[in-house]
Amino acid sequence: MPLVQVTVLMGALVGWSDVTIAPARGDRATSSFQRSLSGIDRPSERTLETLTRYDLERDYRRDVASALLRLEKLAQKSPETELVYALAELSWIEGKRLDRWRKPQAIDRFLDAAAYAHDYLFDPELIGGRGPSDPRFRLACDIYNAGVDRLIRAAESKGEIQLQNGETIPFKVHGREQVLRIVLAESPWKSSDVHKIKLASDFEVTGLSSHSYEYGLGVPLIGIREAKVEKGVRDPKERFYPTEMAFPLTAFLTPNSRLRDPNVDVRQARECTLELIDPVQRRTVGRGPTALALESDLTTPLAYMWSRTDLDRYRWSGLLRPEHSLERANLLLIRPYEPGKIPVVMVHGLISTPLAWIPMLNELLRDPVIQAKYQFMLYMYPTGVPIPIAASGLRASLNDAKRMYDPDGSDPAFERMVLLGHSMGGLLSRSMAVSSGDQLWRLYSDRSFFDEVIGPKEVTDELRTYFFFEPLPFVSRVVMLATPHHGSVYSRGVVGRVSSNLISDSDHIHDLLYRLVKDNPDAFDSRRFRRLPTSIETLEPDSPILSAMLAMKAGKAQFHSIIGSNRPGGVDKSTDGVVAYRSAHLDGVSSEKVVRSDHGVQKDPEAIIEVRRILRSHIGADKPPVPLAKPTTAEAATVTAP
Repeated sequence: MPLVQVTVLMGALVGWSDVTIAPARGDRATSSFQRSLSGIDRPSERTLETLTRYDLERDYRRDVASALLRLEKLAQKSPETELVYALAELSWIEGKRLDRWRKPQAIDRFLDAAAYAHDYLFDPELIGGRGPSDPRFRLACDIYNAGVDRLIRAAESKGEIQLQNGETIPFKVHGREQVLRIVLAESPWKSSDVHKIKLASDFEVTGLSSHSYEYGLGVPLIGIREAKVEKGVRDPKERFYPTEMAFPLTAFLTPNSRLRDPNVDVRQARECTLELIDPVQRRTVGRGPTALALESDLTTPLAYMWSRTDLDRYRWSGLLRPEHSLERANLLLIRPYEPGKIPVVMVHGLISTPLAWIPMLNELLRDPVIQAKYQFMLYMYPTGVPIPIAASGLRASLNDAKRMYDPDGSDPAFERMVLLGHSMGGLLSRSMAVSSGDQLWRLYSDRSFFDEVIGPKEVTDELRTYFFFEPLPFVSRVVMLATPHHGSVYSRGVVGRVSSNLISDSDHIHDLLYRLVKDNPDAFDSRRFRRLPTSIETLEPDSPILSAMLAMKAGKAQFHSIIGSNRPGGVDKSTDGVVAYRSAHLDGVSSEKVVRSDHGVQKDPEAIIEVRRILRSHIGADKPPVPLAKPTTAEAATVTAP
């Protein structure tokens, strides 16, 4: 079978997730507020009433700038809700008019529009004259968002926005070069981590069934952090950071108010602070009765980050040339480590990469409880390596993370780590929570590794990590999705044979085994102990390694199975197309869930809901809500009265 046919067939069988991101088409730049503002090119009836009330309607028609100046003077002396809203709306309309003629003064008006909308929404003395049911309230939110959006685009007009020392953004307003002060607080990210920002609305995501977007106040951004490399060496503290990290932020502009201060020169540029809000940490802006929902986009930064990697190429190099790809095996964080949050480590399957988890990750991050209590890490490894070596690499990375983030055991959350493993990743994840005994070693020798086998220390030390291990004490729960505990017939079929024959054996492992056999000729069958079986060979239904792994004793961790079934029927003949139910089933698990899915179970909605349930149960958040008490007769009458 030609390699291209193998590629197509394997892609269909293992359920690859094809998540892509591209520049937005058309005028999507203001799509979140386009519908409500597209028709505002002249004052609304209520704003015209305000102009009439202050005897400014005729002035406005003759000289917009002069009328706006007089309105601003009135607002300085005695601001009223309708007056402040009118200033926001009229400033927006004038900004659009000037922008059509490419006049630089447009940005001044857009800034005023955002500032007066901010006053309207947050000034505590105006609260009595506004309410969420007032159409002007929603329009004020849209005017604010659109004004901030235009301000950021003005800064972007000279090229990519790169923060100066993580503290300011240069832009031009009132005809002069200005700097916009940046503040980032209440987040594990620091302002110095934000090397670039991009407007999330400038991109479109495909390949995901849903988009995690919350409507409110603010402009969603993509924050970008690039790796620090000095003389070709990265900072050891960044070991688990991808080369480029993209993360969600929301821009929230706080301008200085001109209300109630007759001494302020309205012709001077405003002083503004742009707060970059982490929507994972905060969901509102403002305080008390003026608090409003924060607008946020979690999906676009996630897709931006992972679509710009070379993981599609690594999927194949990791399968066919695994020895050359081992150095990249690593845990990958999507945010800085946060003490107090439980780590969830996601381990992909055969011929796959961390990209396989993006659909599930996108959905789980929508849940505020999971956002608040968990942090996610993705493990990347070359899937062509023998399973004992792949498991050893995962174990080493988890131990390294423990030493880096919880060396003294002071963070109880780290001790409650959850592993999610898909397909072959489920086998690796389970091996983090079992004791090997001598099950693997006895497949190759009847001599005691510790008492009878001799060899160079570097050889025996490395082989010990492959064949002998104990449960990691900080792994408390393992969720296995479409995991072939008893193998898969596809490993023995044409696709499996072709793929396995293409995988190159490791020269390093061959050398280790050769040196051990040479020093212990009576301990091994030299014809069999020259190599370890590839990952695909290990997944054959009668694999001795799989049998040995099943015989290993589990530690204290709890296990869960999520199994795919691609069509209705009895479980005895059920399959996801790659792994049969009888192979994925494991006795003694805390829960088992069969979902209608092919082998790409990790992106199936039903499976994602089950993972969400398990994570919530892990922290005791799965209890049903307390039923509301029935209202008394008097209360019911109050509620239902017209």
